[in-house]
Amino acid sequence: MQDFDAAGIAVYALSYDEPDALTDFSDAHKITYSLLSDPKSDVIRSFGILNTLIEPTDKPWYGIPYPGTFVINAEGVITHKFFDNNLAVRAGPEQVLRAVQGQPLLDAMATHSEVDQLPEELQMNIALDGGALVATVQRDLVISFQVPAGRHVYAEPAPKGSVAVHITLDKNEHIVQRPLIRPTSVNHTLAGTGENFEVHGGIFELRLPLTVSGRPRGNSAEISIAGEVRYQCCDDEVCDLPINQRFELQLPIADSPAVALGSKTGAALEPNAMAHFLRMSDRDVSSD
Repeated sequence: MQDFDAAGIAVYALSYDEPDALTDFSDAHKITYSLLSDPKSDVIRSFGILNTLIEPTDKPWYGIPYPGTFVINAEGVITHKFFDNNLAVRAGPEQVLRAVQGQPLLDAMATHSEVDQLPEELQMNIALDGGALVATVQRDLVISFQVPAGRHVYAEPAPKGSVAVHITLDKNEHIVQRPLIRPTSVNHTLAGTGENFEVHGGIFELRLPLTVSGRPRGNSAEISIAGEVRYQCCDDEVCDLPINQRFELQLPIADSPAVALGSKTGAALEPNAMAHFLRMSDRDVSSD
């Protein structure tokens, strides 16, 4: 088990592999957290994540779960689930740690103490949470805003004729994106008219989950991501014209965890891997 005493975090990985197979794998690759064996897929079934795309006669693959991550609090309650419709994609460590540490998925609306520190003009910053894109690992492109006190930008749905804050990436065959994650908006009533609409203000951020698919031409260790952020900033009297702000980032591409693990340990497979595989091919994990 990998314990982070200060935060009280424990990490476990659950697999339908036999205990000795997990022990050999852990020893070979110097895994520092607990690998839990569920050879009959009983726990996998109880969580409702048995991969039903695989037929019971398809050995040794039948019994594996849909891959994903659960965050469970000290009371044993599941607080977050991280699953993707692409079986090869995993949540990035930054996403999981935010959930484990009880941080909000998004920073929304400034606190009273932060209002005094807000800039006089709207400020925006774009960065990748985690620093590098990794094949099979999902990471967030974070668009951070600081909106001056007394002003706001429109959220979805924006009033007719207005523009809600949004980000659009240029087409890139090596980038797979998931739906934009927005913070909870605040209902705003326009003084004098009683008109209501949804806004974001103070300090907030948007998150666009990304995964890199393959490497760009020439097996480059970097990839260029370009796009446009659109927003409209207003106060209770005047609305600025919509802003379309272009951006381009050069982001490094790191090896996937499987490749990095093999490079770190100097071995792609542990010595008894084939024997474990053959034994799994003979076992019966079908439900009674």
